[in-house]
Formats: sequence, C-alpha cells, structure tokens
Amino acid sequence: MKIALVNPFWTYDDSIYFGCRQPHLPLELGYSKALLEAAGHEVLMLDGQLQKLDNSGLCERVADFAPAMTVVSTAPTYLFWRCAPPELRVPADFLNLLAGRGGRTVAVGPHGSATPAP
Repeated sequence: MKIALVNPFWTYDDSIYFGCRQPHLPLELGYSKALLEAAGHEVLMLDGQLQKLDNSGLCERVADFAPAMTVVSTAPTYLFWRCAPPELRVPADFLNLLAGRGGRTVAVGPHGSATPAP
C-alpha cells in the first residue's frame, strides 16, 4: 500500500497559540515510516518545515504520489503532545487543500478527534 506521512507547514499567524520558532523533527513520523516500510509498504514522508513546502506544495506532492492513505499530524512534533496547539487550523488547512486527493485520511496526535469534520 502507498502511504503518505505528512507534518504540515506550521504557522502561528493569527493564532492564539504562542508556537515554537524552532523546527522540530517529526520523530513519530520517521519511526512510523521505518515500520511501514519494514512491513512492505511504499511510504512518502513530507515535512513542511524541513522541506520548506507550504501546505499547497505538500498537497501537490501527496497528490502526485497518489497514496491509498494520508496520515497528517495534529501537532508540530511529539514534544508538543503535552501542550499541543489548542486549534487544528494548520492540519485542517492541509486536509482542505488536499481535497480528497490523498486516499483515506487519518489525523494523528493529541487532538486528532477534537474537532472532526462532518
């Protein structure tokens, strides 16, 4: 199965959250990639901050890969899972821009089901 793992491009403009100005590697996505590949899956891992891709650019890369499933993180890094952003603006923006082009979508992280879409 083709699976995309995405850490969206986190911005804190107009946010109630103070954010973190330093990039953090999405270790949880890296570990997941290794396990999925060991199980025989084809995996694309994207990090908006590291690769300097905004959410539109990330969506185009995912759409070109044409995965059966796209996993998006709801926090910039596992380090934020204890005090995650109180909003899902960034992952929601990514998923809205993806517009169904990434197969089944799965949100993972501290607030993955806090505000599910209809």
